[in-house]
Amino acid sequence: MVTSCRSTWVAAVLLMLVSGAVGAQAAGGTAELELVPHPDLSGLSPEIRERLEPATEYFRSQRATLEGRSLGLAYGRMGINYLAHGQQEAAGACLRNAAILDPENPRWPYLLAVHYEQTGFLDKAVDSYRAALTRDVRYLPGYIRLGRVLLELDRPVEAEAAFQVVLNANPDDAAALEGMGRVAFGKGEYAKAVDFYQQALAQQPEASAVRYRLALAYREIGEADKADAEMARKGEVLPVIEDPLLAFVEGHARGAVYYLEAARNAEKAGQPMAALTFYDIAVSIDPSNQEALIRLGELQGAAGQTEPALVSFGRVLALNPDHAEANYFVGTLLEQRGDEAEARTHYQKALETAPQLVEPRMLLANSLMREGEFTEASEHYAQIAHQLPASGEVMYLLGMAWLAADECQWAHPVLLRAAAMTPGDGQLLTALTRAYSTCGDVTEEQKKQALETARSMYDTSPDQNTSETLAMASAANGLFEEAVAAQTQAIFEAVKQGNEDQLPWMRENLRRYESGQPAAAPWSKDADVYRPLALAKPAERPQPES
Repeated sequence: MVTSCRSTWVAAVLLMLVSGAVGAQAAGGTAELELVPHPDLSGLSPEIRERLEPATEYFRSQRATLEGRSLGLAYGRMGINYLAHGQQEAAGACLRNAAILDPENPRWPYLLAVHYEQTGFLDKAVDSYRAALTRDVRYLPGYIRLGRVLLELDRPVEAEAAFQVVLNANPDDAAALEGMGRVAFGKGEYAKAVDFYQQALAQQPEASAVRYRLALAYREIGEADKADAEMARKGEVLPVIEDPLLAFVEGHARGAVYYLEAARNAEKAGQPMAALTFYDIAVSIDPSNQEALIRLGELQGAAGQTEPALVSFGRVLALNPDHAEANYFVGTLLEQRGDEAEARTHYQKALETAPQLVEPRMLLANSLMREGEFTEASEHYAQIAHQLPASGEVMYLLGMAWLAADECQWAHPVLLRAAAMTPGDGQLLTALTRAYSTCGDVTEEQKKQALETARSMYDTSPDQNTSETLAMASAANGLFEEAVAAQTQAIFEAVKQGNEDQLPWMRENLRRYESGQPAAAPWSKDADVYRPLALAKPAERPQPES
């Protein structure tokens, strides 16, 4: 739910509001699931039948395979569809089941309260609104709806407390101001009522129903002319409650096609969060639309909403376990949260179905590198290189995988090719120079090239990396005194920069140079250069209500 700032005293008011209600069953009864009286769709209008059929068919097809919170979400989504189309009996049963199976989710008791309010069970509506607000104390629309129901039950003291919570956070909320006016009128404080009604109309002049109440208040304080003027302008429009959750429900009264088109238009307009909301409604109406679920999951993932995205892709995989895109995207999300082994499983699953895909293969290879499975990683990089022969980055990764796998004879030719593709790339030149300085099959000319390149890089930027590379190239060319000096400098730089984990490897090479031996390998097996960075989780943006 959308939230607002909460102060300490709001929490105290909440405690008064929910006294005795914290443990109330939002479902209004037992903890046993009830049989849902699904309506006979053939008896409904063609338009409603067309909108409800995809959701009901999907629910029935998935019902037996789900359990726990997943089943609760399925009941909830079905309940939302029924509630939006006035199928109250089925909606109530679905929402009660959702509240039992997904008990920490505030939306189910909230929508159940709406259902009870619409069907006249106001005491149950109060209990359910309060149950929802214990789970999300900052959802201000809930206090307004609770306050209105409490007024209908002639419980003005509790209603006033509910409206005051809203006004403490937003003094200009027209619906809460109108509610406070009704409370004041009921207490005989007519001047206060006039003030509240006037403030409400200042915020929402179109709320014509407030003018009737304002007219009554004017009459009570003896201002008949003003009362007549307001009475002449009275209507039936209540102040609008800005309620994202109920707006989401009401959106189901349109078909999925409408929201799919709205989502595409929002994306074209550069409004990804609006598109996300529209896709969310579309797949709630038509839960088996795999294309929409995939796009919804992509947008959720891009917004940093990992868990909702996993749910969206999971719904695709429930329909089609071999769906390559869904498996790929699940893999990326799992990698972002550090679950590398499970991520690799999904990358592999994607490749089983669509072996031509580059992205999952690249991420799988990178993950294998981080795991130290260099040979397996090189096989995947080699396949990508076959698909993308002009990619210097892929050639570099392949060369590094072969270096790490001790396949030096394959590594340096690939690195040379990559360097030719991207001239002057320092990363590639370092890798090629170290390969020429440590591989057993290189020529004397290649060793000389390595030394020339190493000296040039050091002269340009003398640091730990270039010093160590110069030491390797010097040793490879028999210049061990120069190698010792350069390696000593590299060790000094490592200590200065706090890279103490690299010192054992560097000191071992120093001992080799001191004894007249070249370096045995370009890097240690645990060097960061052999471990491509994992995907980072995007910064999270607010999740729309669904």
